[in-house]
Amino acid sequence: MRVQQFILGLLLFATIIACGDGKNVRVPVYTEVDDDEEEEVEQDIKTGDEVVVPFRSENGVKYVQVKLNGVGLEMVFDTGCSGMHISVAEAQYLYSKGTLTEEDFLGVSPTQTADGSVNVNMVVNLREVIINDQIRCPDVTATVSDNTNAPLLLGNDVLDRLATITIDNVNSNLIFTFK
Repeated sequence: MRVQQFILGLLLFATIIACGDGKNVRVPVYTEVDDDEEEEVEQDIKTGDEVVVPFRSENGVKYVQVKLNGVGLEMVFDTGCSGMHISVAEAQYLYSKGTLTEEDFLGVSPTQTADGSVNVNMVVNLREVIINDQIRCPDVTATVSDNTNAPLLLGNDVLDRLATITIDNVNSNLIFTFK
């Protein structure tokens, strides 16, 4: 079974690095960090410090701005997701920009979805996840769905690194307190 999962992971990784024709593929909107500009990311965070992160709400889903290895995108704030989850479209884009490398491929892992089904997904290391240019999380493990339309989920692998999270629905803010 492990050999089959490894082969599936290699096939999924080959899909990431292969050139596609772009048909029937969701085209995510990305922003990139300008190498000439320094990022303003909080460096001297102390226990108990609070950071306010705005969110956008659509159909009951909260979206936050996140940078994965320097590439900006919008992710679903999902306390029901155990980890970080990206689609093969994002993985392909990160790979094409050189921000996701073969060394970041960690293997494959079974993943249970909200409907109870189990899928085998590729697992990668994201060297840096930055939430709203304020919260830096190094070395985040992410699963990669082979579904190009899969939602991008900011889950508990990142959220558990914080002490508390308060949702301010009136002002559309998440208030993170550091451990």
